[in-house]
Amino acid sequence: MHYRSISFLISLAFFETTSAQSVTNPVTGRTWMDKNLGASQVAVSSTDSASFGHLYQWGRGSDGHQLRTSGTTAEVAGSDFPGHDLFILGSDDWRVPSNPDLWYGWDGINNPCPWGFSIPTEAEWLEEMATWDSQDAAGAMTSLLKLPLAGARSRMSGTIGNVNAFVGYRTRESNGTDSRNLGIAVDLAMMGTRAKGDGNCVRCIFDDTSRLNEMQGLEPVPLVYPNPTNNAVILQSTLGSLGCSYLLYDSNGKIQASGQIVQEDQTIDLESLPSGLYHLRFSSPIWSNLRVVKY
Repeated sequence: MHYRSISFLISLAFFETTSAQSVTNPVTGRTWMDKNLGASQVAVSSTDSASFGHLYQWGRGSDGHQLRTSGTTAEVAGSDFPGHDLFILGSDDWRVPSNPDLWYGWDGINNPCPWGFSIPTEAEWLEEMATWDSQDAAGAMTSLLKLPLAGARSRMSGTIGNVNAFVGYRTRESNGTDSRNLGIAVDLAMMGTRAKGDGNCVRCIFDDTSRLNEMQGLEPVPLVYPNPTNNAVILQSTLGSLGCSYLLYDSNGKIQASGQIVQEDQTIDLESLPSGLYHLRFSSPIWSNLRVVKY
């Protein structure tokens, strides 16, 4: 069976402009990224380590904790933005109290997926699994998504285990300190419950398939870095972006800054603003808003 593949530019973790591919399942009509977040290639086998990608604690952004080599801390976070790149140990949830909305939708507070993509729902995973040849590792690997057995990271020890034998894939659903996960083993694939503090893989799904045609061949969305930041961000765009206007909104919808892109690397000063989540919106009709975090 042949699947439609679409190439476009996206902003991934650490604000790296990456050429990515998406694949669309002709049965479900759903469009997914063709590899795990953080992976360097599409899996060629269930044990292909280059396709494993990062391991995310539920609800955290791409702050560095998701790297397989990241350090650890036993200090839980009291806010949505821990302010460091450490994997948090010793608790079912890295955040106390829990926040169920961190990964809700493509513009969710800490959504780690590229522009236009989000963490899938349990229903979306089940819909995809129904098109597999078998409900196990072999079926996951021969499916459209080519899901490898990338292992998982323990919230208690920080060690990565069950590599080549098991993998967990995140959903956006949560209940208290738990979250729903797709678990895949050599002889079984099923939905289950995992603690938010564990580290699991992320495969992103496009939120609005009808917009894919708009994205082909169009100007890439500007990049914003460093993000999170404690004083200012640089809006990095291209010559084709010059003259575009922007507005910076806070989480209450109030405009906190505005301006026009007049150079390829333009600084936006946030020093006087309180810590929190902000949204950058542009006058271009094909650009969606970008999330900016001030800590």
